[in-house]
Amino acid sequence: MTQAAQTLHSYDPGNGELLGEAPVCGVAETREAVAAARAALPTWRDLGYAGRGRLLLRWRDRIRDDHRGLAELLSRENGKPLADALTEVLSACEFLAYYAKHSSRILADRPISVPNPVMRNAKTFLTYEPKGVIGVITPWNYPLLLSMSSIAAALAAGNTVVHKPSEWTPMLATRLDRLAQGILPPGVLGLLTGDGSTGAALLDAEIDHVCFTGGVATGIKVAERAAAKLISVTLELGGKDAAVVMPDADLDFTARGVVWSAFSNSGQACASIERLYVPRELMPGLSERILRRVEALTVGHALDPGVEVGPIISERQLATIDAQVQDAIAKGAKVLLGGKRLPRPGTYYAPTVITEVTSEMLLMREETFGPVLPIIPVESVEEAIRLANDSPFGLNASVWGRDLDAAEKVARRLEAGTIWVNTGLDTYGVPQTPRGGFKLGGLGKVGGEAGLLELVESKLIDMNRSGRARPFWYPAGRGLSDFLEGSLMALHGSSLRQRMAGALTLLRNRPRP
Repeated sequence: MTQAAQTLHSYDPGNGELLGEAPVCGVAETREAVAAARAALPTWRDLGYAGRGRLLLRWRDRIRDDHRGLAELLSRENGKPLADALTEVLSACEFLAYYAKHSSRILADRPISVPNPVMRNAKTFLTYEPKGVIGVITPWNYPLLLSMSSIAAALAAGNTVVHKPSEWTPMLATRLDRLAQGILPPGVLGLLTGDGSTGAALLDAEIDHVCFTGGVATGIKVAERAAAKLISVTLELGGKDAAVVMPDADLDFTARGVVWSAFSNSGQACASIERLYVPRELMPGLSERILRRVEALTVGHALDPGVEVGPIISERQLATIDAQVQDAIAKGAKVLLGGKRLPRPGTYYAPTVITEVTSEMLLMREETFGPVLPIIPVESVEEAIRLANDSPFGLNASVWGRDLDAAEKVARRLEAGTIWVNTGLDTYGVPQTPRGGFKLGGLGKVGGEAGLLELVESKLIDMNRSGRARPFWYPAGRGLSDFLEGSLMALHGSSLRQRMAGALTLLRNRPRP
């Protein structure tokens, strides 16, 4: 991907072929898109959940009908195998269908029970309304899934959206936007292709909330700009995801699951296993099985039959991966397999397994985002938990073992937003499940009911249905202090006797109309 004369050029990372061009939208285009979204907001909001849901399902149908073309374009622009791209198309349809059908239930008014006698005869409830114009800034590694998980929720809740996709996948975003045209009213979904300057312009525009998925450093900048405007954010950031292997693990099963979780999408996933902690006595058997499976992986162009690992998205990302591996080697790490760029056209890095790593190595401190699996022996499960939690990242983690009760206990102690047991990555495409990290993993949730609630404002409505003045209104009655003291003791007395005495005090001093 290069930028020239305010134009993005999109290339197939597997062979360097030019796929298309897209404009770099600037401040003027950004303001125009946000203004259109603001103008469309009242009509879109007033359609209601059912009206919006019908249109989102029509968009879903168009995506379904274009699934092959979308998937092939995604494979070529991103580099992931076709089966992985089709999984993203399926997930996009799932998110649209889930929020189209369930937002009215999730965002229904929520009654609040208030037992305080001071507030008797009240109807108190929460209601929800859209935040307004939502800026959605998404990455290149899962450009369809990660975009739609935020866009579908925001639109279903009654917001309008301005979407800024990654500069590495503008053609996919353009095609997705084109499928929405003629279904969604003008202004409801805006598209801003461009680079970092476009994202900055969107943050500076008059938006009401921003959903950002990407790296930690950029996420911190997004949060700072949002804080200066006092707007809310949802941030899904980086990971250095740890996997803990239990002493009773099935080695063949674990090797198969770990290899998929580490090398899927060429390891370019915030949910990839980047640290594997293994009981020392299991190291020979598990390492041998992992190496055998990694060696058998088919590396090649995303659309070639049988390919399991595609190219790295860019030369820059490939250089980052290799720099971490070479730093580890220089500091004493041992490469068991791979550890170098593959000598072929395109940006391919050999699936790599490495051991004898230490905390001083970049490979163990920074997100790699590539097909590299470090294996670390440990003396106990306790040591594995301690090392897994000894990281500024806390996005995802996994536990592998036969005893599910023991594995669950470990899962509860790991400091991450999502913990998988005997699996990995799979809930990212499931709209019912929220995702989000601890520590530098991010702020807030995407997906599920929790993700939808991120995109609305809650409003408390309290109604005095008695037609009578509240006891604390002016003028203060003679028994007000006794009434309040009775309330305190009736609700919070230390004994049954004290609570009953409080209730009697309440009755004797209840306000008269």
